[in-house]
Amino acid sequence: MTRHRYPLAALAGDYARAGAGLAIATPPLVALQLNTIVAAIFASLVALFAVFAWRTLLRQLATIEMDEAAIHSTGPFPVRIAWEALDEFKLGYYATRRDRSAGWMQLALGAGRRRLRLDSRIDGFAAIVARAAGAARQRHVTLSTATTNNLTALGIAAPAEG
Repeated sequence: MTRHRYPLAALAGDYARAGAGLAIATPPLVALQLNTIVAAIFASLVALFAVFAWRTLLRQLATIEMDEAAIHSTGPFPVRIAWEALDEFKLGYYATRRDRSAGWMQLALGAGRRRLRLDSRIDGFAAIVARAAGAARQRHVTLSTATTNNLTALGIAAPAEG
């Protein structure tokens, strides 16, 4: 069994963005008498940044465990996906620059109604993707062209179509 976590250093930027957003959006809402529309906008921003901070905390608290039978996330909202039940495999790349020289990948796995999403900041991401791709190959999961291209970019053989 292998265990994978998001390093705190990888999440520090998310915490900083959430904190900065809350620090900018909260004071006007609390200290000023705003008209209803402007107050609603600031309240929405506070809610958005608070949800982002909460999701970052959940990501930090979760541990991904992977063995020959399944992958599962421990923590406040555990998810277990058996490899033999895998029916969704998507690997997306999200560029942060126009020339696509920087960005991150996100792996989405599914089995029935259970879903698990991981991004490339987790330690051992390539090993997780390789194991999940092997399960997708065994299950004959259909992959999009983008997923196939992203697997190739990671140096992982894409499951054969069939």
